[in-house]
Amino acid sequence: MSLKRCFPLLLLAFFALLPLDAATVSFIIIETGLDMEADANQNSSLWENGLFDVFFDSGHIVSNAPLLRLGRLPKDDFPAEALNELDEAIEGGVDFFIVTLLEFPDSGRASSLKPRQITLRLFRVQPLELLHEQIYPGIRAGRNDRDEFDNLKQAARSLVPHIR
Repeated sequence: MSLKRCFPLLLLAFFALLPLDAATVSFIIIETGLDMEADANQNSSLWENGLFDVFFDSGHIVSNAPLLRLGRLPKDDFPAEALNELDEAIEGGVDFFIVTLLEFPDSGRASSLKPRQITLRLFRVQPLELLHEQIYPGIRAGRNDRDEFDNLKQAARSLVPHIR
């Protein structure tokens, strides 16, 4: 067989033998400090899109749970209010679950309010174990949405190395 004919077969065999390191990752965005009747906050959408971008670009299979709004910051590492979402994710075969807490100034109604603190928590789901937590300051004067989006993607990238 000539080299021209063997090359495609060798190339196909090479890629077939590469290990696949894709993990299934799900996440939930939890807002605290906003009025329960307030409209959706644009920062929550930015975080949702940023997490999708970062983990998809890293080669992982990504899904998300619906946005959750709580009246106060949860006491436990994994909020009890999000356990149903975790159970659904586990049924779907998820390996890792990310809880993103956006802590807004109390009683905020404006959809453009910026969070005063963001907490990212990465959990392994079987058994449920906190692998990494990162806390970021939120409100920064003079930042536009593009800068915020770039910064939040950088924050989300800090979780990627902890997924094994």
